[in-house]
Amino acid sequence: MEPLKIPALILGLLCSVSFAMAAEVTDSTGRVVTIPDHIERILPAGPPAAVLLAAIAPGQTIGFPLPIAEAARADLAPAASVLPMVPRLTGQGEMTAAVQSLHPDLIIDYGSVSPRYKQLAQDTQQKTGVPTLLFDGALDRIPAVARAIGQIAHQTEQAETVARMAEAILALPVPVQSHPNVFYARGADGLTAAAPDTEITAIFGRLGWHVVAPDGSGPFRRTTVDAIRTLDPDIIILSDPAAKPVLTTPPWAALRAVRGGHAYIAPSDPFGWVEEPPSINRLLGLAWLSGADPRTLAAVFNATVYGRVLTADQLTAIVGATPALQH
Repeated sequence: MEPLKIPALILGLLCSVSFAMAAEVTDSTGRVVTIPDHIERILPAGPPAAVLLAAIAPGQTIGFPLPIAEAARADLAPAASVLPMVPRLTGQGEMTAAVQSLHPDLIIDYGSVSPRYKQLAQDTQQKTGVPTLLFDGALDRIPAVARAIGQIAHQTEQAETVARMAEAILALPVPVQSHPNVFYARGADGLTAAAPDTEITAIFGRLGWHVVAPDGSGPFRRTTVDAIRTLDPDIIILSDPAAKPVLTTPPWAALRAVRGGHAYIAPSDPFGWVEEPPSINRLLGLAWLSGADPRTLAAVFNATVYGRVLTADQLTAIVGATPALQH
């Protein structure tokens, strides 16, 4: 029997189909990863990736690896507002079985591109068998990364909208006359201070502000009101709305920044405006601290980036009495 011969035309068609089903993508670490062309399910590796994907491809995102309050969910596009919780791959522990049970077509991480996270992406792909990409989470890389993910997910129109919004905010003039010392902290007590020169405090660095924090290691350091008094910041910004009452207590009220009316609670819905998590939500904080009116900013950003037109009540819930900062 003669060996089966496949006509050249049919062979060409098979090859073209095979090519259409896969593509090679180079992520921010230089890794070349083969991904499927048709992607229905994307798993964010951590909170920063989840926020980015909820803005660009909410219908393809599997879930949020962070808790989202019901009020915050109502600020997001309908497809993003109903996403369930999923495991956080950038945390600790073996997640192979949990990931495989979700049947993702692709895993995307977004943030630090340090050797540790590059290795994590490699290990995740090897253990789960799911293509895994890591993209640079730096502020000035947001437009390029948004466009790259738009191409991958075939959501180029929305990705371009996000990218242009980012470009517009990143192009805002930096108030050159103002280079204050700023204390920024998480927590209901306002005492988990963020360290300078990290992605957590990147928006302050871009503005030329000097982050002050107690000595220590790591991105966050526990502190005291007495230590804050010694640091004597010009501006205090707290990320947790539950911390608002502490500013009226005697120890806090005696601080120079509080006495002068320069202590603020940063808006935190649907995600933190300063970081928490450090993703595209930081664009809101950058524009606000540059002097933009927060209510107008929230209305435009939410409709454009998060895909939900906010009601007057929702805007009030998000912004409250947060003022525009004067420089």
